[in-house]
Amino acid sequence: MLSPDSRLRWLAPNLITAANITAGFLSMLAAAEGRFETAVYLLMLAVLLDLFDGKVARRLKVTSEFGQEMDSFSDAVSFCAAPAFLAHAAILRSLGAMGVIVSLIYLLAGVLRLARFNLTSDAHGKARSTTGVPTPVGAGYVMALVLMRDQIPALAAALVLLILAGLMISRLQLPEFRGKSSVTVALLVGILNYFAVVAWPNWYTVGWWNLWNVVILLVAKSEDRRFQEAGSAS
Repeated sequence: MLSPDSRLRWLAPNLITAANITAGFLSMLAAAEGRFETAVYLLMLAVLLDLFDGKVARRLKVTSEFGQEMDSFSDAVSFCAAPAFLAHAAILRSLGAMGVIVSLIYLLAGVLRLARFNLTSDAHGKARSTTGVPTPVGAGYVMALVLMRDQIPALAAALVLLILAGLMISRLQLPEFRGKSSVTVALLVGILNYFAVVAWPNWYTVGWWNLWNVVILLVAKSEDRRFQEAGSAS
């Protein structure tokens, strides 16, 4: 049996995950009512909550397979179902059946990505890299499309969703947060850049955000090379 203190420590990260699921569901309700900006802001809240649940669990030393499953379910709601629904409601509805199919492909690709992650990840540790574009990143691009929906043709938006679906299930290796490192700093700057996209959605902020994403990859590649050289030397 867990002590009262242990129960509280175990509950904290799972409450954050539950809040993530709640934000994702509320985003879908907002999208169904045509309040697309509100839906985006709720998904932004879900992204922020997703950044903290795992970190809180590791800090409190209460990581578990239960927590990992909860996190995966929250990702399925907030970063797979909600963005697919939002994209269809805000942009792809005009494409008829094609819009439904594209939204469904995005949703299924995200769920497949999560299933693969669950089979290959360690619930108690954090890897240096992840395989395929993470679902929160994919959701970030969908949110940018929705905010700029008046400037992007529906067919172009559909193509972006299909590309994102392919990248989520790809074998592309992308960096994760690595404690106190140059990659972590670059990723944090990338998050701040995305705040600028949400606050001022235009081609300049989106362009800068994508350019910085390339910088993150280059920083990670350089750091991985140094890490491998240090391992070889020892």
